[in-house]
Amino acid sequence: MDTSLREKENKGLFTEEEVEEWFASEEEETSEEAEAKIDAVRIGEKYTKIQLRIVRQTMDLTLHNLRQSLSDNSYINLSPFYQRRHRWDIKKRSSLIESFLLNIPIPPVFLFENKYNQYEVMDGRQRLETIRDYLQGSFELRGMEIWKELNGRTFETLPQVIQSGLLRRTLSAVVLLAETTNPTESEFDVRMALFRRLNTGGIQLNPQELRNALYPGPFNEMLRSVSRSEVFTTIWGIPAKAQDEETNPPKKLLNNTLYKTMADCELVLRFFAIRETIQRDLRGSLKKLLDDCIIAHQHDSKSVALAHGKKYLTLLRSLYNTFDEQPFRLPTINKPSRPLYDALMVALSFQDDFNPAAKAKRIAKRLEDYLNDKDSYDVLVGRGNTVDAIKDRVKLAEKILLG
Repeated sequence: MDTSLREKENKGLFTEEEVEEWFASEEEETSEEAEAKIDAVRIGEKYTKIQLRIVRQTMDLTLHNLRQSLSDNSYINLSPFYQRRHRWDIKKRSSLIESFLLNIPIPPVFLFENKYNQYEVMDGRQRLETIRDYLQGSFELRGMEIWKELNGRTFETLPQVIQSGLLRRTLSAVVLLAETTNPTESEFDVRMALFRRLNTGGIQLNPQELRNALYPGPFNEMLRSVSRSEVFTTIWGIPAKAQDEETNPPKKLLNNTLYKTMADCELVLRFFAIRETIQRDLRGSLKKLLDDCIIAHQHDSKSVALAHGKKYLTLLRSLYNTFDEQPFRLPTINKPSRPLYDALMVALSFQDDFNPAAKAKRIAKRLEDYLNDKDSYDVLVGRGNTVDAIKDRVKLAEKILLG
């Protein structure tokens, strides 16, 4: 197979550029929102408050100390749900260990102190995970350039003098503290800003990766779980769930654009955010509505979150069966449309005890007719992400379903 075709296949139905456009299109603010932010706090006051609320300190951590503190997450939280979905390969991990052996300076990691002597990793998770895993004997060194004679060795099989020397090496950490991690709606969210502006592996966290990092809990776990369901992955062209993917995710999965950017989780979140926006007549940019939705549900109980997930999957399976296992697909591009997905899912959620599969042919014909009409096509898939455009989209989807 041609290399370019193989790369395209690994990425799935959507390119990284398309997903970047998805995220960018959600960040547009209305003029009212922009003006409100300017009027809310005077520039001088804002500058002073922000300076007072961020404190920075540095410390050097020996690998000997990190060996213990990283083993149980009691000191530094390295939860796999914390940041983006990607893993360093063995060669890159080995290169980091070799850099320590050569005493080459390693870029500092950034930690956030959320409680006294309790830290979250904002930047440097891959470095810390590599240190932890190698010192625990989880992998052998591969692709070493200077220390070639150490290839194939775990930490335990290194010569004692090298083990001792490695454990004495240090890693610098920049610790950031904020006066509060729970700002009011009018306050500047220091924690969000820190995550947004710090880089991980040279790539800034996208909006959904930020939400995943900042608002953990049963609702966020539900988003991740639902996005790995069979029906969801089939519709959106994501590799099916593998038995051990949390610890050893397949390369094809890690290369899939929707999965690795967490756009799959955002697709699930969009349903809840848009549904609640219409129910409660909320306003604002779509990004703000998505942020507000996950914040509002952060402290949902596990049972409530599971109920939300069950409802979502029931609706998704219903549309999957109605549209011959290819819902939301546009014939012109032969892949699912995100606006059409939003509209049909939310519209169906407002219809109690309605089974669209029983009227599948009629519904499919109505959808085809609307997509062939320029004006209705524009409503369904061509407009932006404003609240008014989304409401019009859902209303038209209701006509498609109900006739």
